[in-house]
Amino acid sequence: MIVGVLGSLLAVVVIAISLVTLLASRDAAVDHAHETSRNVTAVLVSNIARTIETSDNSLRALVALLNKPAIQTIDPGLRHELLFDRTAAEYVTGMGITDDRGRLIDGCCSSSHTWDFSDRDYFIAHRQSANVGLYVSSVYRARSRPDAQSIAMTRRMNRPDGSFGGVAIVAIDVEYFKQLLAKLDVGPNGVTAIVRTDGTLVARNPPFSHARPVNLDKSLTFPRMVNHDSGFYAAPSISDGVVRLYTFQRVPGTPLIAVIAPAESDVLASWKRLSWIVGISASSVSLAFCTVVWLLAFALRDHAKAQVLLKELTQTDPLTGLKNRRALDHALENEWGRLQRGNGSLSLLFVDADSFKQYNDEHGHAQGDIALKRLAECINRHVRRPGDLAARYGGEEFVVVLPNTEKTGAVQIAEAIRQEVERGRLTVPSEAIPHFTVSIGCATGRHSRPSSLDQLINSADLALYEAKRSGRNAVVAADDIVAPAPPRS
Repeated sequence: MIVGVLGSLLAVVVIAISLVTLLASRDAAVDHAHETSRNVTAVLVSNIARTIETSDNSLRALVALLNKPAIQTIDPGLRHELLFDRTAAEYVTGMGITDDRGRLIDGCCSSSHTWDFSDRDYFIAHRQSANVGLYVSSVYRARSRPDAQSIAMTRRMNRPDGSFGGVAIVAIDVEYFKQLLAKLDVGPNGVTAIVRTDGTLVARNPPFSHARPVNLDKSLTFPRMVNHDSGFYAAPSISDGVVRLYTFQRVPGTPLIAVIAPAESDVLASWKRLSWIVGISASSVSLAFCTVVWLLAFALRDHAKAQVLLKELTQTDPLTGLKNRRALDHALENEWGRLQRGNGSLSLLFVDADSFKQYNDEHGHAQGDIALKRLAECINRHVRRPGDLAARYGGEEFVVVLPNTEKTGAVQIAEAIRQEVERGRLTVPSEAIPHFTVSIGCATGRHSRPSSLDQLINSADLALYEAKRSGRNAVVAADDIVAPAPPRS
């Protein structure tokens, strides 16, 4: 059974190692996805930053030119052509300037329109503060193209006395950002996005299926993006509940945040397939291993039981079920050795059925065998301690080994056996046994005497002879014999 338990433990260890390995490979897959997303985010941020920088340079140049007296005094048509007609960037949908009340003075769309931009967030921000610098607006619907959305890059224009004079504007089509995101592959359930720090969405791929705007500031995880320049975390989306691995990075100098978020299920798809393969393989191998080990364990157990049974059979008398002569000799050697190492005592009883040859002649050998079986059962009933041993010595003679038993206790046991046989208590209701008696010789040895085991056995044998000589059906102790009797024949 120990083999089976050890085999099962080994199988559990194998499965545990497989599980640890799979968990490590899962972490590696997530780390790889993070590293890939970080590289993609860096490229996206770099593209947006260059666009912002180009737009800012155009704004700075526009403001610088408008502050030159020569530009202010030239013909308005020529000034419009000089400042706005050569705006080449395809993502720029508008470029212009407003006065201090938000009215469009001039721009690349038209020099004749007089749109009012005083309600725009960028105009309000520049009017309220002279230190805003470059301002990136929230997404708005362009008035020149009602079907398009834009964000504005703006800078404040001051009068010679430093007071607010208007705003210079470069409008960038939101479609430009959508095209940037569309070029990025983040898996079938992944998301790429550009958001502002106020939680408003600039662009998203794939776009939302509904027209209702989504504000990310309601997400519990959004503050991580706002409060850090870059980072990584896993969280369920507030829009569809899909768990995604968010890698984000702030576009320097702007409120824009680039986000790359592959779905966790896409990132771990290969790992899950591997997990099933490894899990099923490891479980199958472990189960097969455990099965073989337990079959082996049961086979070994059965073999051990067979060995024990075989050993028992080689030490058991087939007729009476008591120990045989071989087992008796081994037990006597052990008990004698133990006696020599201590200060205890060892008693032997030689039990012999009286006149058993005549019993067999009168009742038959089959009945004699039954009588011997019942006598063996009687002896066994009185030999109750774990260390006691009853054995068939040969024929109708039995030996009882009583460790740590003095003469008085040994004689009591012998007398109890003799009386039970004498009174015919061996008979059972279903099986009548003709009456017979037994004679018992008893000898007790101690550490100092006799000098050998053979002498102790001989003393018990002489005591049995004396019981026979005195008339049978008697118990005689070797210490009570006055004169040594000759050995019985």
